[in-house]
Amino acid sequence: MAKLITGGTGFVGAELARTLAARGEKIILFDLHPNRNRLEGIEEKVQVVLGDLKVGAEVFNVVRDHQIEGIYHLGSMLSAPSDANPWASFQVNVQGTLHVLEAARLFGVKKVVFASTVGTYGLGTTGVVNDETLQRPITMYGCGKLYCELLGRFYHRKFGLDFRSVRYPAVIGPGVRTPGVAQYNAWMIEYAFLQRPFECDVTGEAKIPVMYFKDAAHCTDLVYRAEKEKVRTVNYNVRGVTPARTARELEAVVKKHIPGAKITYRPKPEVMVFFETLRLEEIDDRRAREEWVWQPLYADLEKVVTDFIEEMRLHPRRYGLAAPLS
Repeated sequence: MAKLITGGTGFVGAELARTLAARGEKIILFDLHPNRNRLEGIEEKVQVVLGDLKVGAEVFNVVRDHQIEGIYHLGSMLSAPSDANPWASFQVNVQGTLHVLEAARLFGVKKVVFASTVGTYGLGTTGVVNDETLQRPITMYGCGKLYCELLGRFYHRKFGLDFRSVRYPAVIGPGVRTPGVAQYNAWMIEYAFLQRPFECDVTGEAKIPVMYFKDAAHCTDLVYRAEKEKVRTVNYNVRGVTPARTARELEAVVKKHIPGAKITYRPKPEVMVFFETLRLEEIDDRRAREEWVWQPLYADLEKVVTDFIEEMRLHPRRYGLAAPLS
């Protein structure tokens, strides 16, 4: 029996694969565009299967052929690309999740963990959000993720599927190239490390809750391993860096490590409208803490920046740092 990670060579998927490989588990990574550099050091411990979430037969085949007992469903089309092409986003994020759930139902998969997002919150959201805050997303990505949270609940009720999910804040870490409203956090650190000037596309006062990619993998693993009777909330908020920090505060920490860093600000109206609409300050994740003892390992911004820089120094190939960042 094996575990399947969709989006398995992606940002969080590859880090989760490292965690499972360290425990000696059999791992299948399902990915449309495998990034094998991210598997540096665990290449012999995982199997990569080329596949497309949009194609139901490909999802069914990988689950059936490899006798999958558990699925970490991380594969998706991210926020900025989803807004640019909402039709493709629906096929990947919504239809693809239906394929995963159907494969689990048809082939007796014991458990499915789904990667959701705090982007399921939106209109009228201010201050602190908890697991009962009204979810009214404003992006195609958030709309799809919210639907899939509810779809997973339905499969749990109708078919008895053990479904659970976590809502990541904006996940940051080295080597991500997909643009997004929170990507300035990661690129500010990367550009400074590479001794390149960085122009931030938000104001210095902008802030958004973020989670380090190692914590995203960690919470996904934890919720999967939680005892079934303790998983009562099903779809969980999880928080990372606490409290949320402004771009200026991040800049100050970066310059402690790299004093010569050149960071300027040129806010883009199309980016700032997101921050004006969704004024999310903090995430209340007490349900995850109470039900499966969630605790971030990287809640301190200083610790995130320190580890981020060390990862880039030790593993430049893994994070594609020879590639252009623009």
